[in-house]
Amino acid sequence: MLMGLLPLTSNANNTVITEQTPIETTVLTAKQLSAPAKIQIDKFGIAHITARSDSDVYFAQGFNIARERLWQIDLWRRKGLGLLSQAFGPAFIEQDKASRLFLFRGNIAHERWQYGFNAPTAIDSFVAGINYYIEQIQAGNVPLPPEFTLLQYQPLTWHADDILKIRSHGLSRNVNSEVTRAKIIRDFNLELDALRIKLEPEHSPKIPKGTEYNKLPNDVLKLYTLATSGVRFSAQQIQATSKLLPAETAVKSLLQQVEDEALAASAQRQLGSNNWAISPSKTSTGRAILASDPHRVNSIPSGRYAVHLKSDTMNVIGAGEPYIPGVSLGHNGNIAFGFTVFSADQEDLYFYDMNPDDTNTYQYLHYWQPLDTITESIPVKGQEDTIVTLEFTQHGPVIYKDKVNNTIYTIRAAWLEPGMAPYLASLDYQKATNWLQYRHALSAFKNPSENHVFADIKGNIALKTAGYVPYRYNWDGLLPVPGNGKYEWAWRIPIDFLPYQFNPQKGWVASANEMNVSPSLPFHIGYEWAADYRFKRIAQVLEGSSNHSVADSLALQADTLSLPAKGLLDAIPLASIEHPIALQLLINMQLWDKHLRSSSTQAHFFSSWWHRYLRPSILSLLAPSDAFPYLADLSSFGDQTLLLDMVKASFTDTDSPLSHDQMANLISNTLLACASDPANLTSQWGDKHTARLVHPITPLLPEAYQNHFNPWQNLKRGGSMDTVNANWHAYNLTGDFSTVAGTTWRMVIDVGQWDNSRVMNAPGQSGNPDSPFYQNLANEWSNDESIPLFYSEGLVNENTVQEIQLSPN
Repeated sequence: MLMGLLPLTSNANNTVITEQTPIETTVLTAKQLSAPAKIQIDKFGIAHITARSDSDVYFAQGFNIARERLWQIDLWRRKGLGLLSQAFGPAFIEQDKASRLFLFRGNIAHERWQYGFNAPTAIDSFVAGINYYIEQIQAGNVPLPPEFTLLQYQPLTWHADDILKIRSHGLSRNVNSEVTRAKIIRDFNLELDALRIKLEPEHSPKIPKGTEYNKLPNDVLKLYTLATSGVRFSAQQIQATSKLLPAETAVKSLLQQVEDEALAASAQRQLGSNNWAISPSKTSTGRAILASDPHRVNSIPSGRYAVHLKSDTMNVIGAGEPYIPGVSLGHNGNIAFGFTVFSADQEDLYFYDMNPDDTNTYQYLHYWQPLDTITESIPVKGQEDTIVTLEFTQHGPVIYKDKVNNTIYTIRAAWLEPGMAPYLASLDYQKATNWLQYRHALSAFKNPSENHVFADIKGNIALKTAGYVPYRYNWDGLLPVPGNGKYEWAWRIPIDFLPYQFNPQKGWVASANEMNVSPSLPFHIGYEWAADYRFKRIAQVLEGSSNHSVADSLALQADTLSLPAKGLLDAIPLASIEHPIALQLLINMQLWDKHLRSSSTQAHFFSSWWHRYLRPSILSLLAPSDAFPYLADLSSFGDQTLLLDMVKASFTDTDSPLSHDQMANLISNTLLACASDPANLTSQWGDKHTARLVHPITPLLPEAYQNHFNPWQNLKRGGSMDTVNANWHAYNLTGDFSTVAGTTWRMVIDVGQWDNSRVMNAPGQSGNPDSPFYQNLANEWSNDESIPLFYSEGLVNENTVQEIQLSPN
């Protein structure tokens, strides 16, 4: 039963696809098409789709993604629409309610046209292709993917509007940080928050006049967190499920609800990306080069899907979201494009006085306003449907009602506004042929807010930021505010006010989530940015090169130099350390090249010492121990940049918070403490910094199927969250240095000689464990290798190993 195969996936996991493998051809009838369409799968698993019209191409794209990733996209849709309980039982009801609160509920007919002229046709055709494949399953022509078979439920038919309504998967912004800051004020003082996160531009948060946070509930963001977190299955909850469900379904799964919003929800929202574009004057090819590696949580299947779409009006290749049509990163034979996250402040928590005599009303503009309510029925497996009431205020969904203190809490999120379906606006810019067309198309790109890089065959390069950035005229957006009408978003900041570079004299553009807006702007865009270490390293390499090649960009994407390690170790005078063993440990690290290579023992010792010993020790002298949970980031405690500056200042500045002797003693003592564990001295970084690539249903699998779904064994990774080769560990979540996110998709585009372009999509293109493309790229990714991105018709044909022919009759 588990080994039932999808069409064209008859090879086992370890099968190697070679040029000599005969082409496997399938012919299917799809009456929805206007003319024949063809899907060619190359030896790396990338689909090259050809049809006469755009609508037929998108139909074939939807069909093919369902063929390869049906369980992944069905789970995405169920989660987004609040239909998990229908498949998995009553423990999902709370998350289903949360997801429904954050659906787009505006004018859906108008929404279809928010993403460009081609969007309605693309969405309709893409969904029709998905549904056609589901119909083939229902007709018994192809087997159910193994996850559905194991969990004993069926995929649901899609509606085109689903893609427009689901928003909670986007890279939302800083409401978690707002609430953490408010809790610090509630339990300690605002000054303590400066140890948690360094604000850029330099800024002191201001508590809105008359606002207090003494009664802020600890779990105020529970529904928000459930709505914006992924689905995880937990064997530990099976026993609880069995008490609620019939015996024959007792071994089905339950959601492991994520309630620690301070850390778990931030795992997705702290992710970043790198990109750059280089002018022909600085390359060895005489052509522009564009590179982009957006970062994602490690997942099975991969968070992105590579595809080539070719019709009479487009020829675009690259990667996109599995659940929407088109390509969002790649090239189209004229231009190349990529992006990184731009950390605009797009969320706010509002709170209101609730009428003690009528808990269904709240105060807004000095009047008691009725809550808007929607009653919906959630289908639940194993029992009757559950009726839920969803409530909304002037600003958004109600996430918490504190009846004891007569307070209502609501989220206002830019991503619930019209035109904010994540990445969908790429449908417009993927067909642009020059900078003016591309720049115009970016006007429709609102979510996520991104730094877009561009290069074309004429040698032009550019960086342009696009996204929905609200204008707050009387507060800084860093704390929850009263919803009484005094704190409103006045308007959306025009795209022309956001960062822009076109053919700069330096010959390159780049971004890595750093603060790249002018501090002199008369309004704020955001204050919470990624540290600039990755950007500085990219700039260092690009400035130092006048003959940059595709291979050089690939090497830069794999670069593991840690600027925090270099800065810290360079700042510590050897003469300040008196203990001979501690001194020798410090000398060893100063002699180290500061690269976090997977094979390096010094990289492991440094990471352990800095994140688990020195950073917490410094913080312990500056903050009470019970504040540590609020001051945690994914890897350690306290803002890394701030603490690095303190170390440097303690040896050079008499006004430092910690004296020379205090810092020297901390360094010496923590070095000795770290070295007291032999594993910290002898382990290679890659032994501990291993990639976690685990299928979500793994906790429910019988032991016999564990290796079939998870063939990866200890994939060693170098780098960290601060290196260009970004592989994020989250010690405060996982309890170890295993990676939880990073650069699973990478691309380097040789603009004009497109077949020279290289990509990586780990661990593979397929989501079907029985496919030869399920894990065929995992080892190459672990070794920071790449594969060619075939574009020309001759190379595509030469490297095709599977072909699907779709015909209308």
